[in-house]
Amino acid sequence: MTTELSKEKLEEYRSAFEMFDLNNSGLITSDELASMFHNFQQFPTKEELKSMIDNYDSNSQDGINFEGFCKLMQRSEKLEVNEMKEAFSVFDQNHDGVIDQQELHNLMKNIGEEFTENQIAILMNEIDFDKDGAISFEDFKKLFEEK
Repeated sequence: MTTELSKEKLEEYRSAFEMFDLNNSGLITSDELASMFHNFQQFPTKEELKSMIDNYDSNSQDGINFEGFCKLMQRSEKLEVNEMKEAFSVFDQNHDGVIDQQELHNLMKNIGEEFTENQIAILMNEIDFDKDGAISFEDFKKLFEEK
């Protein structure tokens, strides 16, 4: 599993793993996992934590080792991308794979924001990272990655 990850992603996961492995045991325990989620304002129950550990603990050690942590992180990232795709499809009203200036204008209007055509053009220019005149899913993802 870890061999499928890029060197950069492995380093990112290793750094996160070490940050949450508070006692440097090589395992993220249930308490450490709870602390990790609390940092992201998520509060899973003890049963949910136990289930996560059971799903990602390959050695029955009552904790998640680095390989299991990588699997957990990859699953989490896939869920985030799926959620972004769902949100993007709501904004892409004609389902052509991009959000054009009119769709962006409609979106802003639907959430109660009145923008002039010039303001929409400026906003579009800021979000359209590849400058092709439309907001692609990749542009949309970058918008959230920058935060």
